[in-house]
Amino acid sequence: MSAEKRLLFEFPVPQSNVVVPPDASESSQLFRDHILSKSNVMNGMESHSLTPLSAGSLILHTLARSITFAQSQQLASLARLTHGRHFDVRKYDVKTEIYVPAGLVLGLTLSASNRDFHESLHEELVNVSYVHHLHPCDVVGAFSYITDVDENLPGELESISVRTIGVKNSDFEGVDIPMELLTTERTYTKNVDRICKSLCPKLTNAIIAVVDRKIIRQSNRRAVFLL
Repeated sequence: MSAEKRLLFEFPVPQSNVVVPPDASESSQLFRDHILSKSNVMNGMESHSLTPLSAGSLILHTLARSITFAQSQQLASLARLTHGRHFDVRKYDVKTEIYVPAGLVLGLTLSASNRDFHESLHEELVNVSYVHHLHPCDVVGAFSYITDVDENLPGELESISVRTIGVKNSDFEGVDIPMELLTTERTYTKNVDRICKSLCPKLTNAIIAVVDRKIIRQSNRRAVFLL
C-alpha cells in the first residue's frame, strides 16, 4: 500500500494579522460591582461571617461527600457530555475506569469547603487544575489555605484569596500538609505528585483538584476602642 503526498495549499499562505477582540461579557464584573455599590446598605446588617480569617490560615473542612454513578450520568447528560469514559460500562470498569466529569469534580470540591466560608456574597475562580481522576462513589473532602485577605473594600466587606484542594478517599486530619503544596504556582499533576511523594506520601494520588479563587463576604472584624 502506498500513498502520494499532496499539499492542500500548493502556494504560500501569508501570515494572518487578524486579531479577535475579547468578549466584553467574559471580563464583566457587573454583579461584583453591584455588591460593592450596596456596601452601605449592608453596614446596618449583622455580619453572617462566623469565623474571622487571616492570611496563612489553614482550614480542614469536615464535610465529605460522594457522587454515585447514576447521579454522574444524569448530570453529564444534562450538560450534553458524550465521552465514553462517563457512560460506557461495557467497555470501562465503573470503579476504576469511569470518570466523574470535571464540572462535578469542581462542584464537589467547593461544596465540601463552602460551609466554612459562610456567608460568601461573590466568588471568582482564578485558576482550576484537575490533578487526578475521580471515580463514582469516591468520597471527596477538602482543605483550604488563605493566601491573602484584602480589607480595602467599601463598608464592612473583605476579599479573601483562597486555595482549596480537593482530596479523594483520604483522611487528612493530623497530616502535616506541606507549605509548598499550598503555595506553588505549578499545580499540574507531575509537580503535585512530586511534592506529595517527598513531603506528604499520604496524599499521593489522592488530590483531585487545586482551586484558586477570590471570595467577597461580610467581614468578621470587631472594632477596637483605645482608651
